[in-house]
Amino acid sequence: MAYSTASRFHHSLTQFKAYEDYLDSKVTPLDLFYFKKELARKLVEHGHKGTVLSREEFEERKAAAQAAEAAKSNTFYNRSWPVTLASAGKELKDNFLKALAEREEANRSGKMTDGNKIHTVSS
Repeated sequence: MAYSTASRFHHSLTQFKAYEDYLDSKVTPLDLFYFKKELARKLVEHGHKGTVLSREEFEERKAAAQAAEAAKSNTFYNRSWPVTLASAGKELKDNFLKALAEREEANRSGKMTDGNKIHTVSS
């Protein structure tokens, strides 16, 4: 799957837990040789090492990237897609199988996911 430059950029932002981690990714070992970590981080933050997102821009873009990833993953588990039921078109004679067939659609769609309720089966 080919990623566009924008999606690669957004994906790279989601790997950082905090803005400081993002700044630390821009700090080189040579920077740490000459400066303490905090000073090297400040130099990066103020743009002395190239273009860097501000804290606000970072938070906004990270939130947008996470929302895009969540939306993309939700398309794979979309419950509005039609589902062919296993019991469809079957003539069931056993009461247990009839009870399962009655609950199949609700279970697959997520309407009934709690097994704590007791349902009575009429014979």
